[in-house]
Amino acid sequence: MVNLDMSKYSIVTMEEVPSTNSYALQNIAFLDDRTVIYTTRQTSGRGRYNRKWMYDDSENIYMSFVLKPEIINNYPFPNLTQYLSVVVCKILEKEFNMLPAIKWPNDILVNKSKISGILAESYTENNSIKGIVLGLGLNVNLKNETIEKIDQKAASIFSLTGKNYDCDKLTRKICDEFFENYNEFSEKGFEYIKDEYISRCFFLGTNIKISENGEKREYYAKSIDDKGFLTVLDKFNNESKIVTGDVLC
Repeated sequence: MVNLDMSKYSIVTMEEVPSTNSYALQNIAFLDDRTVIYTTRQTSGRGRYNRKWMYDDSENIYMSFVLKPEIINNYPFPNLTQYLSVVVCKILEKEFNMLPAIKWPNDILVNKSKISGILAESYTENNSIKGIVLGLGLNVNLKNETIEKIDQKAASIFSLTGKNYDCDKLTRKICDEFFENYNEFSEKGFEYIKDEYISRCFFLGTNIKISENGEKREYYAKSIDDKGFLTVLDKFNNESKIVTGDVLC
């Protein structure tokens, strides 16, 4: 285990771990605010709704941000995953000249194939939130033969460029980008990233299916409001807000 002290955060690098989110939650009492748990080998990763994050022996980025805001009131907990999705999109755009898209609320796609997933989990004591663990999985050097076994369209930086990349350097770039505007986001919430987020949401203005509470329904994706909720229209043109669920594309 290696600790790298940065000006705005610290990184705890682990050779291998079952899940960076699980490790962070289990040790959150001993971890400082703005600690990042990072590994290139995660053996039991999971996404939303306990979906398994595919593992192979290539090096990819698995990381979790430990966040312990001093002021809980008005802190934008629900929008942290959306903020991180914008951060990752910026990195893919700047470093690899890609055109990533966001599938609400926080999956990141390139060429309609998933390259990254995000999961936020809260830590509570006495029914009070004491911290958030914000996890990110990014397919960096995931091999094509593994991608072919995944039950959804997937991609990696390697599969898109044909090159292996240094995960350590890329992780530091993600952390730098995340904490560059983190204070402003914490104060202003989703409105701070709304335009950047919406500009990358490819499905708006189209007919979509949403999986919610085990049921699939068809809607027209109208817009995203100031809280980051998805506004949809049903077949009778009735408007409603989607707070949780999966967009199926």
